[in-house]
Amino acid sequence: LNVSLGAHLRETLVAIQKITPTDLFDDLAPYVSSDEQHSAQVAVIPYDTLQRISKWTRTPEGTKALQNCSPPLDPQSYSMVSLLAGCRTSPEKRFPPHVVKDPLEESRRASETRKAIATVANGALSVVGTGAATWWASEWTGLKLEWRTLLAVATALIVALSEIILYIIWDTRK
Repeated sequence: LNVSLGAHLRETLVAIQKITPTDLFDDLAPYVSSDEQHSAQVAVIPYDTLQRISKWTRTPEGTKALQNCSPPLDPQSYSMVSLLAGCRTSPEKRFPPHVVKDPLEESRRASETRKAIATVANGALSVVGTGAATWWASEWTGLKLEWRTLLAVATALIVALSEIILYIIWDTRK
């Protein structure tokens, strides 16, 4: 199992490499070397190496070594959760190539989302507007308040039902 070796993880490991035991120092050397060409080629680090570093920092010897640094290093920064933050893991030797999404496809999808939101907002405004207009227009009919309310709600429900049907038709045609 491999872990992507980002800049933040490399910096964290460089800070601890000099104080680690010899076996960990040798294991870390290829991954945190200052040679830019070599470090660019090694974009992953074995999970087992990170796990051994994490275990070592929790031992009394490791905790003391971290505290004796200038400035003192926080042992919690070397827990597995902290070390793996922002990293990708892969059971393969190399990570799969990053697939870049088509910018035109993304803009088309965003446009469709905006259209759907506008359609739903338009439908909601139609329902509210129809109910309010029916209420206002029924003032001159001489109907009692209860009947005016019932008429406005019934009209709004009919418009809501028709808007839902129209939205379903519009959505299935996409």
